[in-house]
Amino acid sequence: MPVRLVMDVLDAVEFNRQALDEALTSVLAKQPLHEGLATFVKHAVRRYLSICEAESSMLPVARWWVVQHVDQGVRELWAWGRRYRSADGTVRELRLIRLANMLERQRCEAEVAAAAYTAAYGRPAPWPDDWEKKFFVRAREEVSSVVVADIDLTEGLRGVLFDGTIEDAAALYEKHGRRAAVQVLQGQTRRPGGDCLKCRLVLACDEVMRAPGLLGLRSDRRAKLRQVSITDLRYYDNCPAQHYLQTLHLPKVNEYATPARIGKAVHSFLETLHAKASGPCQHADMPGDISWPDPRWELDADAAEAGMQMLAHHPSVCPLEESTSDIRIEETFVFHDTAAQTLVIAKPDLVYRDDAPGCGARPRPPGAASVVVRMSSKSSRRSHSRRPSSREACSANPSTVPEWSWRFSGRPERISSWSTRQIRRSSIRRTQPCGRWRSRGARTTPSLRRQEIAVVPVR
Repeated sequence: MPVRLVMDVLDAVEFNRQALDEALTSVLAKQPLHEGLATFVKHAVRRYLSICEAESSMLPVARWWVVQHVDQGVRELWAWGRRYRSADGTVRELRLIRLANMLERQRCEAEVAAAAYTAAYGRPAPWPDDWEKKFFVRAREEVSSVVVADIDLTEGLRGVLFDGTIEDAAALYEKHGRRAAVQVLQGQTRRPGGDCLKCRLVLACDEVMRAPGLLGLRSDRRAKLRQVSITDLRYYDNCPAQHYLQTLHLPKVNEYATPARIGKAVHSFLETLHAKASGPCQHADMPGDISWPDPRWELDADAAEAGMQMLAHHPSVCPLEESTSDIRIEETFVFHDTAAQTLVIAKPDLVYRDDAPGCGARPRPPGAASVVVRMSSKSSRRSHSRRPSSREACSANPSTVPEWSWRFSGRPERISSWSTRQIRRSSIRRTQPCGRWRSRGARTTPSLRRQEIAVVPVR
């Protein structure tokens, strides 16, 4: 939504010749907007127009540039952004828009190649009224050179990604872009994640696991499909307004305090280590000086030392053993709670299958609630962790949570992921003589037939 609003205001200024204040008023008044969103849109538009002042010789172009191939079907390639041309039309510039982080996250070579190719060889076309219809392309225009620029709306920065002739653009596309385009056209792999909500195949996708009653909520079947994650709940619990602005992906400033940055650095180090490990982590694998963290986390000497102490403890609790298999690091899981009409997104740090008794665990710094998931191939295995009484569970001190684990009954494909605050507030009662626990009203089955899923809340 933020970028769409910015683009609407810029369209009003560049194509309808409205004054900036008039364009902002007309666009922002069409629907109720949060004050934080409206403030960012005004800031972003003014930043963008300040960039345009330095490139005043270029004229805005309303129509898209589309490369279209028609054989057995129709294949179309275009790039999203703002388009400009010189007065004689021989020079084109395509500006790729981003909210922020231009200097931190570079665009990939395939993206730049595709953008340059469409700017060089694309034919002008209006956006079709129906998504299912192809573009109605006009005659090709004579173009000699193209520029692809990256625009940062937060900082008001413009970086040139490509500047060359149309032949140079074609060569770049052959080198980096064509293979990526073929992979998109022929790709069959499905990767569940945050984009599932916008996918038309989500209700029929085998990678999205059905988990009715996972959230313990009911919704009207006619309700619009939504999505939620642990991060969403953490933001909302802290501040509903912050959660809403976070869902809009607005730029963040000073998002992480020092303890959280330590946790991010430790997390990144262990993720890299586990990805290439063939066995449990050893003390020799841990850093020996304060230069270990990635510079992006901006840790001072004291923070780096604290992270070293955490990592030094990790080998004694590293869950990777000879008995572990099916190791999945930072993999995203998506569950469709059909009762709540909600997609639940979880990204555990580590998921693995273990034939040996015991619960997998790994250290986590204070202030970063997460879960560790352990899958066992035998339903007869039992956790050796102490189970609290219901009174203890409802009044848990966060500092003692790592000593506990709960085993939830449920279908094999169902993973329950709760924050520590949710566990403290939930009404937990004993449902089976063997000591399994569940939240009041949650749907369970008497036993786990093929595998058990243990969830360990960690602070």
